[in-house]
Formats: sequence, C-alpha cells, structure tokens
Amino acid sequence: MKSQLPFVFGLNYSSSGFEIREKLAFSREEIPSVLSRLQSSGITREIVILSTCNRTEVFCITHDIDFVINAICDIKNVCPRTLKNHCYVYSGDACANHLFRVVSGLESMVLGETEIVAQVKDAINLATNANSIGTMLLSVFQMALAVEKDVRNATEINNIAISMGHALVNLVTTSFPNLEQQSILFIGAGDMMQQLAPHFKNINLAKKTIINRTLDKARLLSNRLDAGYNSLDKLSDIVEEYSIIIACAGGTDTILNEEILKAKINGKNLLIIDLSMPLITSISLRNYPNITVLTIDDIAKIVDVGIEKRKLAALEASNIIESKVVEYQNWLKKRGLTPVIRALRENADEIRQEVLSYAEKQLENGESPYDVLRSLSIKLTNRLIHSPTVNLCSSEDKKQEEIAGLITYLYDLEIQAN
Repeated sequence: MKSQLPFVFGLNYSSSGFEIREKLAFSREEIPSVLSRLQSSGITREIVILSTCNRTEVFCITHDIDFVINAICDIKNVCPRTLKNHCYVYSGDACANHLFRVVSGLESMVLGETEIVAQVKDAINLATNANSIGTMLLSVFQMALAVEKDVRNATEINNIAISMGHALVNLVTTSFPNLEQQSILFIGAGDMMQQLAPHFKNINLAKKTIINRTLDKARLLSNRLDAGYNSLDKLSDIVEEYSIIIACAGGTDTILNEEILKAKINGKNLLIIDLSMPLITSISLRNYPNITVLTIDDIAKIVDVGIEKRKLAALEASNIIESKVVEYQNWLKKRGLTPVIRALRENADEIRQEVLSYAEKQLENGESPYDVLRSLSIKLTNRLIHSPTVNLCSSEDKKQEEIAGLITYLYDLEIQAN
C-alpha cells in the first residue's frame, strides 16, 4: 500500500535561487525522454514532470524516492547533496495538498496567477503521451484542477491577482516614457508566451514582432496582438531593431549574447526580460550600462499585490484546500478497499454459478422445479456463510470476539440476548 502513495520532490522560487533552479529546469522537448528513462528503471510506476519558469517538480508513484532524486540529479549533472539542501519532498496527503496549492496559484510568485493551470495541463499531456501516468496520479491531478476552480469561484483571489502579463506591461510602460517610439520583440510562442504577449495588444508601440522556431506558431500568436512574425533563424538579422525583448523559449542554448547584440552594446537602452528556464540570455550582458537584463526572480520582486489582501485570500483558499484534502483521503481509503470488494464479489459469483449449475442439472433430470428451487436456496445460503462460520469458530477467543463484532456490523445483524 505504501508504494501507492504519490510523492513529489522539487524546488521553486521560495526554496532556491535562480542559479540552482536553472540547472534543474527541463525544456518541453527534454521531458518525454526523461519520463521514459525513469519508467524503464522499474522504480517509478507513474511519473509527471512540471517544469516552469519558477519551479521544477517531479510527481511520482515509487517505493524509492531517493532513487528518483538521484536519477534526476544524474540527468541534470547536479550534486544530490546540493539539490537536497534546496528541495522539498512530500508524500501522500502532503503531496496532494501541495499540488492543490500549486494549481490554485497559492505557491506562485504572483498569488493566484492562472498561467500555472495551462502548464499543469501540458505536463499531464506530456506524461499521457509518454505512457507514464496512470489512474493514481491522473486522479490526483484531476482533483487538483477541480480544486482550482472551487478556489477561484469561492474566494477573491481572482480580483487581487496581478497576472505576469500585467506585471510585464507595467514594467515596460514605466521603463520607457516615449513608449510609442519603442519596438518590442517576443522570442518564443509556447504556452507561457501565449498567456503573456496578448497583454501588449493595446499598448502603443512602434512595432511588435513574434519570433519562434516554428513559423506557424509565431503567425498564430501574432494574429492575437496585431503583430508581425518571423522565424527564429532570422534573429541576428532583426534584433538590433528592438529596444524591448521579452523571451520565453525552450532549449538550452544561449542565443542572446554579446555577439548577436554587438550593435546594441553601448548604444541606446535595451531592456531584456528573459522568463526562460534555463535562460537564453547571457547574464554577462548586465555588465553593459545601457542593457538591463531581468529574470523571473527580478519580475517577482517588483510585483506588489497588497499583502493584507494576499493573506486573506490565501487563508480562504487554504481552508478550501484542507477540506479537499479530506476528500482525497476518503477517496484513497475507498481505492484501498477496491481489491477486497472485487474479490468478495468474485467469490460470491463463483458460488452462485456453482449452485446454479447444480440446479440446472437437477431440472434436466426431471426433478420438481419447486424442490430444485428449495434445494438451490439452501445450498446458496450454506455456501455463502460456510467460510465465515468456519473461520469464526476456529479462531482464538480474543480474535473470535473481533470477528463476531465485524460480522455483526457488516451484515447489520440484531443479536438476541440469551
């Protein structure tokens, strides 16, 4: 039963700094092979990887969570001791509670942000395609998505939450007083960018462009904010036209560096907001006075929702989640009883078929239907109570009392006093 409990280990913006999170981050393209590798080890029965700009979390059904942690460290070339100093590990109810909080936006940099829901759904889809998610984890994740809806419907969390998109718009508009003369370049067209870029649709900028490896995705996103689009391989040709760059792209290559931005160095001001994990921007660009490079952690520091409202909304949401964890516990208990109930039904049906077969033979031999029915009912009753009666009578005195009490309860018997 212990191996049936879900585990999660991971790290987020509150447990570790950007540097260690970047080392453990998985691009969307990496995840399927990692899921397959861990599944083939035989140590994990089910596994889902959630990797976003501010968290990497591994949810799994396993009997050896240390093996899973060490395997991830080996894949990412990270020292297990270093990781364990920054990560958290939860199992069972605590794992469900953590997932419910994550999906509801309570563990996000911006309280209540909704981008996490799409990211969780994408993690489920990747695991489904890799055949690494089964009924146990899928049920817990489905519960989490249902909890998220309850939290948003029953609390004020939506009303006070500032999305990351709004935060970026505020940052850009306050950084450039002459905004209508500036041009903005969005690098990436994945789920995160699809959430962020449309916030700039009604912002008065000289030019807006989406650039992406897959041109069709860039085109579709550009239509949502009346922008131009281009292929990522054209980046070096067009990058110097922009004073604002927002990046959120997968992959491990650093593509924004001194070489590609040589025309911008020591020139006009350039703002780079890189929300990728790992970064696609060279941090050394911060050495140039006209270039500002911000990461997801920097964005979190400038977002202020109002601490008192945050506390109230978080408390209300936490109360809802606690009640949902109780529902999860009850579901888990029922799930644990399923094999027993199934075996009980199979045993009863086997007895039924055996007695019925005997009755059918009696009818074929010409015996009275009345006598056959009477005999069938007696045989069925005797066969159904035979094993419980034998086990009750052959058990020790103390155990006999326990079994008698259970039988009385299970069959709702009224015991007449002697």
